Amino acid sequence: MNLVDHKHAAPLFDLATDGACRDLLTHHSAVLDTLKSTPEALVHAAAAHCASLAASATDFTSEPALPLRAYHFDPFFLWAPSCARAAVVAWARDALIVELAGPIAPFSELPLDCAGDVLEYFEMEMPRAESQHLVAHCLSPEAYAWVRAVVMAAVMVRILC
Repeated sequence: MNLVDHKHAAPLFDLATDGACRDLLTHHSAVLDTLKSTPEALVHAAAAHCASLAASATDFTSEPALPLRAYHFDPFFLWAPSCARAAVVAWARDALIVELAGPIAPFSELPLDCAGDVLEYFEMEMPRAESQHLVAHCLSPEAYAWVRAVVMAAVMVRILC
């Protein structure tokens, strides 16, 4: 992302008052550049964050997560490019469905192929292996609350925009 107010203004990096501010802007710009080329990287970071909230030692992917800071995980993700935000909202929707359905007795007792059909009915885009991993490693009150907050924030943004 080009951090310039308008075509005649100095880049924001030059306006930074100290090294900490410049470091923050440089880091944020690097994250945004990554998300422009690879929007799904935010999904991997969100999945890793969800696993960390559940105190799970295993990560969702073998790919390295973005070097995001705590403020990047605000449920609204307004700082992210729209394509990356849409990808993380779709992931959160799928994760919420899995988190809601996973522990429910009738669903958990279904054969795997039938459970897959149920999840397919909800038009989930999450791969089956990831949904099983989510149920196994990311079910905690904190992880559930964060995923729910992401979905609710997406609904609010959609209503207000």
